Amino acid sequence: MFNSPIIDLALTLSFTYFSLSLTVSTVHEYLSALLNKRGEYLKNAIECLLFDQDWKKIAEKLYNNPNITSLKKDTSSLPSYIPAGNFAAALMDQFKGDKNIILDMNKIRDVLTDDGIAAQVGISAGIRKLLLNFYERAQGDLQSFQKQIETFYNSAMDRASGVYKRSSQLIVFIISVVICASLNVDTINIVNKLWGNQEALKHTADNLQTVVKQVNEKGYNPKTDTIKFEASKVTVIKNIPADTSKNAPNAKKVAQQISTVSTFLVSSGIPVGWTAQNTPDLKGKTFCQSLLSLLIKITGLLLTAIALMLGAPFWFDLINKIVSLRAAGKKPEEEATTPTKNTTVTVKPVG
Repeated sequence: MFNSPIIDLALTLSFTYFSLSLTVSTVHEYLSALLNKRGEYLKNAIECLLFDQDWKKIAEKLYNNPNITSLKKDTSSLPSYIPAGNFAAALMDQFKGDKNIILDMNKIRDVLTDDGIAAQVGISAGIRKLLLNFYERAQGDLQSFQKQIETFYNSAMDRASGVYKRSSQLIVFIISVVICASLNVDTINIVNKLWGNQEALKHTADNLQTVVKQVNEKGYNPKTDTIKFEASKVTVIKNIPADTSKNAPNAKKVAQQISTVSTFLVSSGIPVGWTAQNTPDLKGKTFCQSLLSLLIKITGLLLTAIALMLGAPFWFDLINKIVSLRAAGKKPEEEATTPTKNTTVTVKPVG
């Protein structure tokens, strides 16, 4: 029951979508870094952090603070990621004004309670009201005060991140369509080809299950790690930095990843690529038959593109559930140690 061809097909499709979702993310990250869209969106989110007419001026000062400027990859760009600690440190520096002093809770209290001092350092009424709440909760502890600023910032950025992802959906879909079309990753064709050769389907599923097991043993986390695909192996790359502005892939690496993912899928026995076997044969067909074949091809590509919109974490989670179901009798989840070094997993080619 658990070795059903349906399970094998589900695993094969899920792994295909997972690997391509990682590629879509890489391309999107490259374009975002190239156009500095993430940096612009982050700055706009910080400027809208408070509904206070003077907050935008403070936000501009924060972007000129060394805690923020040090995150830029060059003088003309905006940081695409600002850690909560850097934001809190930059904001607390505003309490000093133009003076080089050691900040303490007494100085913070003076700024928050005295209109004249607040005006001198440029802390507006709206931000003072918020920070006064943090000050009262801190009970004289400077680190606690900073921690509350960080918590507030993280909460606001979580909401902004959700909005950013939703606003990026159209771009992600376009990228998905382009990748699916260029690599000819047609869901309908994959299903038809593998379902018609269930021995090859089982071989492919066995191969992919081995890869998934080994990747899991290396402690892969889809939220913090990534996988580098090569012709016949994959490498788990641990702990990708949250700041992608200085680590964004270049055009050469993006093109290389697209190519190697395609090669990896083919070597695993998945029918992708613009080969004669994966292309509709229109010879001897009527116009209506040819049109129907083309519509089926377009539908298959669009189904794949839509599947990629769900993202790599979704598909990796589903893959693990399918593998657990396929390997009936084993525990659904097994604890594994999480290494800090990159790990390579070799894949046995099919055919």
